[in-house]
Formats: sequence, structure tokens, C-alpha cells
Amino acid sequence: MQAETASASPHPHEAEIEAIPIHSVPTPNPDALMFRVEEALVPTGTFEYSDAARAADESPLAHALLSIGNIELVLIAPRFVTVRKEPRARWPDLVPRIKRTLREFIWSGEMAVFDVAVDASPPDRSEVEQRIIALLDEEIRPAIAQDGGDVTYMGFVDGVVQLRMIGACGTCPSSTATLKMGIEALLCEEIPEVRGVEQV
Repeated sequence: MQAETASASPHPHEAEIEAIPIHSVPTPNPDALMFRVEEALVPTGTFEYSDAARAADESPLAHALLSIGNIELVLIAPRFVTVRKEPRARWPDLVPRIKRTLREFIWSGEMAVFDVAVDASPPDRSEVEQRIIALLDEEIRPAIAQDGGDVTYMGFVDGVVQLRMIGACGTCPSSTATLKMGIEALLCEEIPEVRGVEQV
């Protein structure tokens, strides 16, 4: 009787892929979950995608996640990805597929976001704007990142700082309170030229 030869696994690195640690973390928004990773996905900043066509041009990771279906938005940060689902979708159906996609992506070694998106140079800013952005980067954005979101500086017009809440914060019921009681209070206190904050 001929000895059976062990058939080669179609996925020789399956165990290693499954061993990549990914932790799902709830956010204040019931339709958004944060997925923490140990690999740096991007060097700095955050990148938000809700359009699959744009993601296909700029971010292979966002494109892969949006292709799962029932996902409205993907936010990529250096050490986490926030995924916002459609309200009718269920997390138990999506989480295993999201984690699998993230693990396969990390294993592949591909770039999460192409250089063209990462290297977009910011416009020239006034001295007041630079102080606003520095305060956002040092104190506000790290706190918001804990909840799987981010805030993007959009402009400074007539004493009003224009911001866009993204990631988990984009549709979160508590984002207005965060904007007014947290961000506005801090900016007005630290920077006298700031009279208020609005979401755009």
C-alpha cells in the first residue's frame, strides 16, 4: 500500500496570518468600530474613504474594506482603522470579514495609502492658523483618536474655526457635544483670536 503524502496547504502561511493581532474597540458611535493594529499602516495623519472609486486610486486597504459590502466609510490612521457600517448591517456578520481583510493586507506588505495621497502638501497658513493646527494635533486629535475618529482642519473665517469630524465621529450622536464643549472651549481658551468652532 502506497504511503499517503501530505497534501500541501493551499495557504501555507494561514497560521501566521491568523496570528496577526487585531483588536476591535467600541466607539461612542454604535455604527462605527475601531480596529487597532500593531503595524504602522501610514506614517502620519488620517485618510478617510467612503467612495470605492477614489479608494481604488489612493488606498488599496480602504478599497478592500469597502468591497466587503455594507460598509459606508473607512478611516485609516497609523495604528488603527475605523470602519463605519450601514445602520441595517450587523457587526457579528462584518467583524470576522473585516479582521480577515486587515490581516491579509498586513501580511501582504502592500501600502495602505499610496504616496500621492500621503504627500499632498498643505497650503500656506497664517500664524494663528498654525497655532490652531498645532493645538489640534497635540491635544485634540489624540483624544478623538481614542474613540476611533479624527478632526480635519478646514479653515479659519472671521474668528470661527471650521472643522470636519471624520471616522467614528462623522455620524456620532455625541460629536456635537465634543465639538462645542470640548474643542471649542479649548481653542477659545488657548487662542484669543478664536471666537467659535463650526462643523463643515
